Amino acid sequence: MFDIGFPELLIVALVLLLLVGPERLPEVLRTVGRVVGSARRSFDTLKAELEREVGADDLRRELHNARIMEDAKGLQEELKGAEESFKALGQSTKAELTAAEDALRAPPTVEAPSAGAEVETEAHPEAEAPKPTPAPQGELAFPGEAQDSGGKA
Repeated sequence: MFDIGFPELLIVALVLLLLVGPERLPEVLRTVGRVVGSARRSFDTLKAELEREVGADDLRRELHNARIMEDAKGLQEELKGAEESFKALGQSTKAELTAAEDALRAPPTVEAPSAGAEVETEAHPEAEAPKPTPAPQGELAFPGEAQDSGGKA
């Protein structure tokens, strides 16, 4: 801290001896020693308290970071579970769509008219096959399923 060597201390001691005198010099040195010791103890106490607080702040910060990491791991696990459920939902939806597509592509079965039934001579295309209702955009209507007011099957 201070670069005080023996020559500087000798000069300070001589000045003190001249100013205070030989009778009061031991008393003054004792008082100065007590004041310096008291200041040093106060400084050490303050330093220890600051180190404890800094250590406590670091500990609090580490605990906070550990809690954040635990929360992040929990969220990651939840996301993995959600991803798996979405994959399963996508696969089941794909299977349903494939089945519906196959059902739509299958040729319609036409019943043969019975021998006693009358056969119409004029064909009406509207009467032969009912037109499917168009599904709202973004949704798929499956044949044979009734649609509710929300438009979902």
